[in-house]
Amino acid sequence: MEYFHQIPRIHDGLEYLLQNDPVFSARGINLNDFRWPYMGAGFEGLVRIVIGQQVSTQAAASLWERFQKEMPCVTPNAVLALKDDEMRGFGLSHQKASYIRGLAEAVRKGTFDPVALEHAGDDEVYEAVTALKGFGDWSAQIYLMFGLARPDIWAPGDLGIQEGLRIYFGKRERPSAEEAAAHGARFKPHRTAASL
Repeated sequence: MEYFHQIPRIHDGLEYLLQNDPVFSARGINLNDFRWPYMGAGFEGLVRIVIGQQVSTQAAASLWERFQKEMPCVTPNAVLALKDDEMRGFGLSHQKASYIRGLAEAVRKGTFDPVALEHAGDDEVYEAVTALKGFGDWSAQIYLMFGLARPDIWAPGDLGIQEGLRIYFGKRERPSAEEAAAHGARFKPHRTAASL
């Protein structure tokens, strides 16, 4: 699937919210408005999350495009074969390069198995991902959402979600992460769709 909204459980959540949530239904949003590419599960999806940490969506897309151009086959062995200056040449900071290298090493050693996570529960995935160096709450939540397409995930620390809530409630300022976490309850069990 090319787009995230085409996954049935995400599509169903979007349809439900667009029909039943008074704010979303009043905005005249169409399902075809959702052009978020499906990231997919596995090692490559996790690398993409590291690349997207603490940068805008546009900057993340640009960095990922550059990374893919230089490295069309994103595997642990291919990453571990890269030198530090090559990774910096892709536009990655030393820190992001070290996180990606650490992920590749964990997969190669067998201490982290992204394929097994596809069949694990949300909490188990969260614990496994956050155990990796450089992967915090946001990274695990984004992987659950956009890598594994879990339908009821909420990332209250994400600026996009905070900004979306500001618009949703017609406020002048974004809610804090704590406030965003509390607001997520209103969208259960379709919080991933609400995030979109």
